[in-house]
Amino acid sequence: MAYSTFAAIDIGSSCMEMVIYEISRDYGIKKIDHVRYNFELGKNTYETKEVDFEDVEKMCDILYGFSEIMKDYCIDDYRAFATSALREAKNAVRVLDRIKVRTGLDVEILSNSEQRFIIYKALAAKNDKFNKIIEKSTALVDVGAGSAQVSMFNNGTLVTTQNVRLGAVRISNIMSAMSQNIVNYVDIMREYIDNDMVTLNELFLKSKKIHNIIFVGDCVPYYARMKEFFDDGEYTTRHKFKSFFEKIYHENDEQIASLMNIEENQAKLILPSAMVYMRMLDFTQAEDIWMPQVSLCDGMAVEHAQKTKRFELKHDFNADILAAAKNISQRYSIRGEHVSLVEKNALLIFDSIKKYHGLSERERFLLEIACILHDCGQYINMLNPEQCSYSIIMSTEIIGLSHKEREIIANVVKYNTMAFDADDALWSFDKKDYLTIAKLTAILRVSNSLDRGHRQKFQDIDVAVEDNKLVITAHTFEDITLEKSYFMERVEFFEEVYGLKPVIRRKR
Repeated sequence: MAYSTFAAIDIGSSCMEMVIYEISRDYGIKKIDHVRYNFELGKNTYETKEVDFEDVEKMCDILYGFSEIMKDYCIDDYRAFATSALREAKNAVRVLDRIKVRTGLDVEILSNSEQRFIIYKALAAKNDKFNKIIEKSTALVDVGAGSAQVSMFNNGTLVTTQNVRLGAVRISNIMSAMSQNIVNYVDIMREYIDNDMVTLNELFLKSKKIHNIIFVGDCVPYYARMKEFFDDGEYTTRHKFKSFFEKIYHENDEQIASLMNIEENQAKLILPSAMVYMRMLDFTQAEDIWMPQVSLCDGMAVEHAQKTKRFELKHDFNADILAAAKNISQRYSIRGEHVSLVEKNALLIFDSIKKYHGLSERERFLLEIACILHDCGQYINMLNPEQCSYSIIMSTEIIGLSHKEREIIANVVKYNTMAFDADDALWSFDKKDYLTIAKLTAILRVSNSLDRGHRQKFQDIDVAVEDNKLVITAHTFEDITLEKSYFMERVEFFEEVYGLKPVIRRKR
């Protein structure tokens, strides 16, 4: 039986852990070892925005130990990811260099959306359970150390996601700073949490009927130890979770540690995370709760197994991304008919010039998202929508897109109407990404110009390359004078990028 060994390293805000997996086509992903060190990297970093020297040295010592274990297992491959504590540190680049020099390990810092997507993949790997639960409207609540992610599913598809700075470590740090001066500690904690949770409810949850809820996060495995509240460690109900919450509500960290048979530094995270979950139950009225004990390391193993063709996920993540983009589009009141036509014609143009652009199916997908979002900035400012569109896209997380992909989409939308190279921002990209932005922008400009009047006159077009021309044949009986005029203003950049001159032919 052919199998590979893979090590997943998570440099978290409250602990550092490494999980070693065996991965094979026949037996899937099997966990064979797990090493964990409690290390509160986020305790200081969230406050000072820097990792101090002592923490760097301790981190390197732990990671060096991980590397030695990896040698013992003759690991075929590994990934090492850092999350919010390093993500928020001003000296992160220097820290990563120190780790590389001391341990030989390459550590990558995940953006929030990348981190949540990897955990989401670990969930989706539980194919039958996961797909059955999200058939009905479902909320996924992922409480990490630095923040919580709330994602909404409907008809098997992820439609929206929001991040709030309500991580267990962050809340614990803030409450610890105040605990000496307040008597009603838990009530103040709830008030602090509600500052964000009530807003989240008013904007995104209030009008939705949620049937199921999924809890994931660093503290979920500790909850599972309380057998009287959590069936098989995975399933529970609103009533049982509320009973668990009431049992710990007025207990101090020492009492919670004794009750749950965990260390005190772990216990101090239990109540903050449980309170976030409890408020979600209050807002959604969901009755059934699924608490799969999945981690970032599990998601890393799933990604590696996918990459090496040893594991296949049944869930359609692209459908999630499209649904999320369309949800953003609808939120900003964009004309749906115009957006759909721009999207349709842009993809026709993309497919007709494959040998000229040399881009992949993934870049085609990014173009599709850019088309869906290309007018969103008009909701804020109709005179200068390009910068507003850019800001909306960069400020709105779409689970499944990397930070770089979101930047590419935002710039394509921005330069749809703004002069290309109008500022220096594009030069921060490497050559490949710069050219991708240019190529996709050129296509979007041409497609958008075909519906200048938002009247959908070019519903049926044919696209072909003839004699160094991109010939767009329009089947329409309507007057296309306006579209032709605007089209001529927009084709220069396309010709510059592709060496093809776009022309319109009318066929009645």
